[in-house]
Amino acid sequence: MLWINNLFQSPQWLWLLAALLIPIAIHLLRRSNPQQISFAALQWVQRYSQSRARRPTVDNKWLLLLRLLIVALLASLLAQPLIKREIYPQEAVILVDPRIESGEANIFIHNSLPQLVGENYKVLWLSPETPATTSPPPQNVDLWKTLSALSRRAHLRRAHILLINNGGPASHQALRVSPHWQWHGLDKPSTAPSPVLPSIALMGKAPSWWMPVLEDWHSNMPELSVQTLLREETPSAEQTDWLIYTGPAPLSQAVLEFVTDGGLLLTDNSIPPADNLNFVAVDNSQSTQAASIGRGSWLRYQDDWSSEAFYRRADLPELLWQHWSGQDWALQHHNRSHWSGHRLPAGIGLPVADSEVENRRTEQLSPWIIAALLLLLAFERLIALSQSPAKHNREANRG
Repeated sequence: MLWINNLFQSPQWLWLLAALLIPIAIHLLRRSNPQQISFAALQWVQRYSQSRARRPTVDNKWLLLLRLLIVALLASLLAQPLIKREIYPQEAVILVDPRIESGEANIFIHNSLPQLVGENYKVLWLSPETPATTSPPPQNVDLWKTLSALSRRAHLRRAHILLINNGGPASHQALRVSPHWQWHGLDKPSTAPSPVLPSIALMGKAPSWWMPVLEDWHSNMPELSVQTLLREETPSAEQTDWLIYTGPAPLSQAVLEFVTDGGLLLTDNSIPPADNLNFVAVDNSQSTQAASIGRGSWLRYQDDWSSEAFYRRADLPELLWQHWSGQDWALQHHNRSHWSGHRLPAGIGLPVADSEVENRRTEQLSPWIIAALLLLLAFERLIALSQSPAKHNREANRG
């Protein structure tokens, strides 16, 4: 019965098709009762057989058919029928970085992409909804996540991508892209403010070295933001860059999503790594390993960072800062929303194959059914009203 789910969004309402019996019953019960008229020589009239005289007949067959169609359409409307249409890549589509003004984008298109001007091209904002550039630009768009999502949309497979160009951090090696995209850039630096220092959060019990290291950092970086999160709280990669985790193992789904969204996770050997992660040594040292997870990374110390051997070092603050900032892909928070594909190294990004793209779009037929239903209702009323006087006349003549 899977084919029913492909054809209807709410197939449970199809049981209403049983209501088709109602118009048939009404037409059979409302037949005109024949009047008995006596004739003088009635005995000479050949009698019809009882079976033939009592055979059920249906009057106004067209009216009955219309009412059956109306009931069927009502049941179909509640079941919400679906239709799948083929989607073809559009050649003349330009996705514009929201940090670019629409006027600058139009000038670039006319000067650098004149082949598209005469093809009724579309200029859309680079955002999940892809609105037209005639509308206000969307705010705080995650370009990495947006492009990865758009790479699977069939009609955008051959789009032109216009970015502002501001360099690209190495953390975007997992970017999903369409191999048919054509990249363009304005070579214009972004004017959006970028924080210089990362935001740090601690989840769990603070290690013994945490307070001395934090005092050292605050003496050199008084604007450094540090907060403490409860274990039941959900860390956000939009508000936190580095998360020091000393909670229970294994890692919760919320912490893993924080790393996937672009955060840096810091743990010691009390948190076992997942089997499918590829950890590599940091600075040729087996005591510190890192793995890339989505847009972020996990830096794991092989030693117990609560032991004296770990924190009784004069250069610990500098060493930790070097490890953490290096694994954060050159302060990923600084670059997260200001990168550009025009300057990314060759081969970066994972191309989405054509076979992975759904090239059929599911659409609802409800608007068409409503229009057909209204039209049939109008016809049904016209036929019913036109036949009422004729019926009364026939009954009057019989009287």
